[in-house]
Amino acid sequence: MRVFLNVEELKRVLKLIDKTVGTVEKTNRIVGFKYENGFLNLYGSDGCLSLKAKVSEMSPTTLSFSVPLDILKFFVFELSGNISIYSDGNYVVLKAKDENLKLKTERFSFKNFEERYEELINIPINVFVNDLDFVSSHLEEGSYVDFYFGSKVRMVAENGRIINYVVRDKKSKEYSWRIPYYSARHLIKALSEIKSGELSVGEGLNKLVLSSDYLFNVCGEELDHLDLVPLENEIEKSEEFLRVSLKSIRRFLRRAMISGRYSRLKIFGNEKGLYFYAFSENMEYRGHIDISSKYIFQTTTNAYFLRSALNRIGSETLLFFKGEKYLIISTMQKRRFILLPLL
Repeated sequence: MRVFLNVEELKRVLKLIDKTVGTVEKTNRIVGFKYENGFLNLYGSDGCLSLKAKVSEMSPTTLSFSVPLDILKFFVFELSGNISIYSDGNYVVLKAKDENLKLKTERFSFKNFEERYEELINIPINVFVNDLDFVSSHLEEGSYVDFYFGSKVRMVAENGRIINYVVRDKKSKEYSWRIPYYSARHLIKALSEIKSGELSVGEGLNKLVLSSDYLFNVCGEELDHLDLVPLENEIEKSEEFLRVSLKSIRRFLRRAMISGRYSRLKIFGNEKGLYFYAFSENMEYRGHIDISSKYIFQTTTNAYFLRSALNRIGSETLLFFKGEKYLIISTMQKRRFILLPLL
């Protein structure tokens, strides 16, 4: 295998792979090299989210291999111009103007990557990224993001008794897919590097497939669309009763974290205003906004998670809705929702 690459293009793809694979699991920090259909393609994966990036035309070869991402990134960091890559299958040599790097190759492990898919929606990358960033903003390891396609596109994620929900008017065939939190966050970081353009989202054979200038696969499992019915009924039947500026409550949410990331926050509302209580075994914090609430309500939540969600909700004016089981916070556009259980 022999190929010449533009260093800036290689840096761009390596940065994209870096965002895709993440930093937690070191064994995932490798780059796959493989010839396909006239081009050299580079691969990266976090174990669920996988990326395929076309980088250069090249002559056919049967060789495919992997090399450590961090060594490759370090070597090309200060380079410019072009770089040649040669491999005999056992070693790969990267040659710049006056520097060489020789690496022992590892087994190519990026199998079962799916390129064919049935398109579900086409959406601007920045819209998809911002929605996914909001809906996953309060999640932790072990959590999931659910996608529902059909009469509309919905994203849903629940953690710490907080549900974040996004809805967009995009029609497609009915299909649903659940992906792990860590891959959702890696996907946000990777797509943020692309920044502009359209994203095609589709149903693969065993993966959710996303295509822009690059191709992504995301593992997961199918869901039942009926799981979404109670949540949407709750939102549809709820009644707006209060409008509050995000600025007016942001300070209290920040201050409510006085005892740390996992501070519990109680929000209470009545005709005299909104009250914020943060408490632990040895501490109690109180805040108050002088704004009258039509309904008496109270909910308890995690201050950090709620603050993270509100910081990404995308509106300076918050609408409060009272449902049967939840206090619902939304925006003027009513596309993004936060649901907190009523006590």
